[in-house]
Amino acid sequence: MDRRIRNGALYGLMISLSLGLFFANYKHLTLEDGVEMKEYLPVYEYVISVLRYGAMGTLIGMFIGWRMSKAEYEGPKTYYGEVFLGVIFLTLGMTALSYLLGG
Repeated sequence: MDRRIRNGALYGLMISLSLGLFFANYKHLTLEDGVEMKEYLPVYEYVISVLRYGAMGTLIGMFIGWRMSKAEYEGPKTYYGEVFLGVIFLTLGMTALSYLLGG
């Protein structure tokens, strides 16, 4: 059981960090007198926003690993469909929340 949770956390971290590199906001656009100004975030703020994705992905991966190992020990009933839908909705919610908060 511990191995599945650890692997889920590791895979969740790797996948969410690589997705965080694509989805994390690294610039700030402002419009002043009809001129668009582009300001880049400092590296520290960018790294923190990528790590935020990593932390959320690690927790999701741990949850999936726990549910998979629990289903294995309890019997033939599997929750793959529910886990898949949960991951999809959590990922969409994470992305929407990050977009709405401007992070």
